[in-house]
This record gives sequence, C-alpha cells and structure tokens, in this order.
Amino acid sequence: MKLHARHSHDILSATEGIGELTVITAAQHHERMDGTGYPEGLKGEEISVYGRMVAITDVYDAITADRVYHRAMTPTQGLKKLLEWSGNHLDPALVKQFIRCIGLYPVGSLVLLDSGRLGVVIEINEVDQRLPVVRVMYHTKFRMPITVATIDLSKAGNQDCILRAVDPDEYKIDVRKFLS
Repeated sequence: MKLHARHSHDILSATEGIGELTVITAAQHHERMDGTGYPEGLKGEEISVYGRMVAITDVYDAITADRVYHRAMTPTQGLKKLLEWSGNHLDPALVKQFIRCIGLYPVGSLVLLDSGRLGVVIEINEVDQRLPVVRVMYHTKFRMPITVATIDLSKAGNQDCILRAVDPDEYKIDVRKFLS
C-alpha cells in the first residue's frame, strides 16, 4: 500500500506529457511535516508546497468519505481533525487557507438553524462564512420532513441563523439527495 506513491512517481515520470508538478504531488501526498509520512519520510520544507497542499486535500477526502475501514466524518468534524493534525502532520498555514477556501460549513454539511429546521449547505458565502445558502428539509421540533426550500442566510429579512453542524446519521438524512 505504501508503495503507491513511489510507483505513481515512477509511472508518471516515464509518461510523456506529464509535468513535474504532477509527478511531485503524486509522490509527496503522503509525506508529513514531522517526517512520519511516506515514501521518503520527508520533513517540513523538504516537502514541496504542492505536496503539502495535496496532503491536506487527500486527508480531508479520506476522512469525510465512507471507506471499507471507517465511516465518514461530517465535513465539520473533518475540518476539526485537520486543525488537530496541523503542525505535526499537516502545514498549519495551508490548513487554515484550506478552511478559508471551503468555508466553516463546507458544501454538504448538515446544519441546525435556530428555527429548528435542518438544512444542507449547498453554497458557501465568501463574504461571511456563517451565512451560506442552505436547503432545508426537516423540522427538529416537529420531528418530520418539511417542504424543501432553499434559503440564502445572508439575504436581508432572513430571520434564521446556524446554531451548529449536526451529524446526518442523527436524523437519518442522506445529504446527497439535497445537493443537486
């Protein structure tokens, strides 16, 4: 398993038309800031900035997707894990930049609004990350589905705001159904 990064490097290096950046990121996406990664055990600045960037996205993808060996974390739980691992394993400045890019409540997050409704974040707000566009579909106070509606929390006149992110399993909601 750990050889896939080295094999990727070798295959991509020998493939005509593949740029050096692609080769480097494929080879370094499992390297860690403290030198505990693989395949070379590179440490800190020995890892290219691109390798450090791809390491963050690779970890985030791995922990927020269902795998045979573990259940997916919610996007918000995944961001918390990235922050925990920044410094030792992941570049802290790049982790913060990654979070700024995908938002406090990444697309696909299930959030509880102060009205008691649940909504799936379908679009982040680059100006104010606390106010994304959400698609509501369930009311927690009445414990029942409601008519699906899209709400831009940043629009004037909107009385709702996010209280917190919630685990979709808690309400048996498949957020993927509300993303398209």
